[in-house]
Amino acid sequence: MNTDQIEQTNPTNPIMFPKQEVYRYRLTPFIEKRIADSGTDENNPYLQKYSNEKWIKYIIQEMEQLPLNQFLIISDEDLKKRVGGLMSLELVAGILTDLTTEQLKAFDECLRRQ
Repeated sequence: MNTDQIEQTNPTNPIMFPKQEVYRYRLTPFIEKRIADSGTDENNPYLQKYSNEKWIKYIIQEMEQLPLNQFLIISDEDLKKRVGGLMSLELVAGILTDLTTEQLKAFDECLRRQ
């Protein structure tokens, strides 16, 4: 089955999948594993920010910027790294918005020293 066939949805043919479901099917295991490996529900930084479903929607939205044919040829190892990077970046962005002006200046200084 080529990517054109996958992209087309045809309710009479059960083999065809909506494009977003292809992304969901491939990304969900990486997202769920990253969350599961990051602590219990009470102290998990990922679950403090979003629910599992919101993380899945966020990562799918980000990855849909890649054309489906390019997305499908990404190795599992590379996809795992990309998902982890996107999730970590989203957590850091959330932390930075909570900092005071003085804390942001200190953070900026630390980045410049490195």
